[in-house]
Amino acid sequence: MNKIDYPALTSYLFWSELKSDMNKFMLGALWWVLEPALYVAVFYFLFAELRGRADFALVLVCGIVTWQWLIGIITSGASSVLKKKNLVQNFRVHPFAFPVVILLVNTFKYGVVLSFAIALFIWKDAFNPGTAVDFGLWFSAAIITAFSYAVLFSVATPFFPDLQMVISRAAMLMMFLSGVIFPISQMSPEAQALLYWNPFAHLIEGVRDLLLYGEAGDRQKLLIILVSHIPILLISYTLLSRLRGEIPKRLV
Repeated sequence: MNKIDYPALTSYLFWSELKSDMNKFMLGALWWVLEPALYVAVFYFLFAELRGRADFALVLVCGIVTWQWLIGIITSGASSVLKKKNLVQNFRVHPFAFPVVILLVNTFKYGVVLSFAIALFIWKDAFNPGTAVDFGLWFSAAIITAFSYAVLFSVATPFFPDLQMVISRAAMLMMFLSGVIFPISQMSPEAQALLYWNPFAHLIEGVRDLLLYGEAGDRQKLLIILVSHIPILLISYTLLSRLRGEIPKRLV
């Protein structure tokens, strides 16, 4: 049996997934920017008067763009093995390749959309970036956290397909609990004490600090988030490897 060239396979699947995403609708890649813009518009008109903040629109842009990246990795990654069941069944491809492709595609899209967001911040004279080192720490924590859950759920969905629906519905609730719409730092001490147990709350707050306020964020907490999710990723990968032979049977 020929050995699978995983770098070549990953590259092919990446471009295939990207092309499929762009060809899905008439406006193609424009939806990468339009979708978060629509979310920002809706939530701004719903809640701007409640917040009473001049920079609320920019806070929303920063939060929603980043949240869609993180939750996109998790939700699409969770179903990635199911969607590529023909490859899993017929070519003995390691299922870990599929959440990796989802990670790359969503991160590429995030880079494009974030570039537009930064251009908006510059235009509004609100771009006040932190250091590259701090951004690197935040990015590492964000990508490892989202990817660890994507791989973990990708192990479970072939055995419990309904989990996809649970994840999809939980995503909207988590958006509110992660400070995407309302910054948690402006909530009551009681709410903060509860919601800051959510790692995504620190990630959303961290990107705002880095892009809008020129602050490093809480480096210690970001480091804790990063380190605590590495074991989750490693355990998920191990489970995916050990169940590699069983998963194709569940995809019939």
